[in-house]
This record gives sequence, structure tokens and C-alpha cells, in this order.
Amino acid sequence: MGKPSRIENIFGDLRQHLLAAPAHPGQRIDIEALADRYGVSTMPIRLLLNRMIGERVVEVTPHEGYIIPAAKERRIRDVHKWNKMILMLAIETAMDDGPDPDFPELDLDQADIVAATEALFLAIADFSDTGETRYAVSNVNDRLRPIRQLDTGDLIDLPAEMAEFKAAWEAHDLNSLRDLVKQYHHRRLALVPNFIAIAYSQ
Repeated sequence: MGKPSRIENIFGDLRQHLLAAPAHPGQRIDIEALADRYGVSTMPIRLLLNRMIGERVVEVTPHEGYIIPAAKERRIRDVHKWNKMILMLAIETAMDDGPDPDFPELDLDQADIVAATEALFLAIADFSDTGETRYAVSNVNDRLRPIRQLDTGDLIDLPAEMAEFKAAWEAHDLNSLRDLVKQYHHRRLALVPNFIAIAYSQ
């Protein structure tokens, strides 16, 4: 396999830059600034942003151009519900297939709980043994990362929640994992209005 082209390298870096950079939901993406950042014209930047529209990492509007997706209640609810469906399907597939699926060692004690959550959900997706499931969860991880990175204060006890996931993972307990995935999403669906308020205040 050949080395990735310069445009592919820019695409990967630009995608991570947009996902990681602190930005107000609905904020316009400055194409000229990105072109300067990568030392290219605006045309390849536009082409790469168009690719990201398909992944729903960015949006385009008639008046604002390319923007960071707005934090809309229905959107956030739908993505959480989609994530739950994918993970539940992967767990139920593992329970039906038997014996125990592979439980790789995960660093769920790390300080970065968002990274630990993403790694856990990708590992659960791998229960289904299809690249499509992993791709779907990876895309959801990207889209929900800005929400997961919000300073939610005392709304959710994130360390305690992750400790429960860790115990179930290390015990290879699929039933507990299934219940914890349900509880995880139930909490967040109930708090979507809070997430939106925090997103626009930070």
C-alpha cells in the first residue's frame, strides 16, 4: 500500500483539527485561514469540507457557508439513540454467537474519560466482527466528542460510571455491559437540554 497523498494527510489533520478545536456550535469555518494553515488554495479545502459533510462533521448553509454543526436537541438525541442501537446490536450479536467474544485490554482508568469512552465503545462495536459497525461507532464518536467534552459539572458522575464499565469489561460480563449501555444513554437523553445550554455558554 502506498503512502497517503498530501491531500489525504491534510484531510486527516483537518478533520481532527475541526473535531478537537474549541468552537461555538454553528460557528462559521474560515476557509481562507485553513488554506493558509495548510499552504494550499481554498479549492482543496472546499473539496475536503464537502467530504466531511457526508460524514456530518460539518454542514453548509446558503448564507454562512461551512459551519460547525449547531447543537440542536433533535440531532443530539438522534445520534445518541443511533449509538445505543449500534452498541446494543453488537452486544446482542456476541451473546447470541457465544462463546465469549474477545475482550482486549483497555485503559479505562485514564484521566481522559472521553478517550476511554470512545475506546470502550469501539471495542464493543468489534463484537459484531464487521468493519461497518466499527466505522459507524467511530463516526458517532467523532460527532459526539464535542458534547462529551463539555464541562457538565455534577450532572453525571463520570468516574463512577466508567468504573462500572471497567468492572463489567474485566469480568467479561455481557449482561452488565448491555445494562450499562442502556443506562449511559438514558442519562444523556434526559440531559440533552442541559448539554445544549452548556454548549452555548462555554
